[in-house]
Amino acid sequence: MSDYHSFLDPNDEHAQEMMAFILRLRSHGLTDQKVLNAVSTLPRPVFVLPEYADFAWRDIALPIQCGQTITPPVLAATIAERLDVEPLHRVLEIGTGSGYLTAVLGRLAKRVLTLDRWRTLVTEAEERLRAVTILNVTMMVADGSLGWRQQAPFDRIVTTASVPEVSDELLDQLALGGRMIAPIGPPKGEQRLTLITRDADGFHHMPLMEIRAAGMLPGVADRL
Repeated sequence: MSDYHSFLDPNDEHAQEMMAFILRLRSHGLTDQKVLNAVSTLPRPVFVLPEYADFAWRDIALPIQCGQTITPPVLAATIAERLDVEPLHRVLEIGTGSGYLTAVLGRLAKRVLTLDRWRTLVTEAEERLRAVTILNVTMMVADGSLGWRQQAPFDRIVTTASVPEVSDELLDQLALGGRMIAPIGPPKGEQRLTLITRDADGFHHMPLMEIRAAGMLPGVADRL
């Protein structure tokens, strides 16, 4: 696999931003080469609204349609690394949003299935993924709290919206030996980004960090 530095021209302003971004990832302890390659070859400005393009690589949550936000880049890379996605894995993402994390996962997995309650977000994310030639993603407008039972089990599951606790419905869709990441806690305030693993003895929870994520909402909607 090519080293991410091979994609960067140090004399280019955009490349300088990218190099600073990669250094920021490393300062957060991220070292997985395949994740670094995935994020360094994705043009993040494609996934933000045009008026925020100059801020695309900053480690902040930027507004997108439907009152939602794009996952900050360091958090997206952290989730991808802790999920430990392998090339043959099938991944379920709950909360498509801008499609940025979807695209990162698409670079790592065999197949990504992603759900969002907002039809507008799904439509725009489909266009963005086509623009960056991510072709192994299936999207659906659906209530993410129910997961996607018809396609289960999944090797990896991630939810970008917070939940007070992960439902049995969703846990049951995680394959034996699988990993899930979810922000667990009240819809307002901080939640714990939690890694859940499943083995023959059941489910095991490991808190990763404190974050603030919007609460998961039931049902579906066309637009805000």
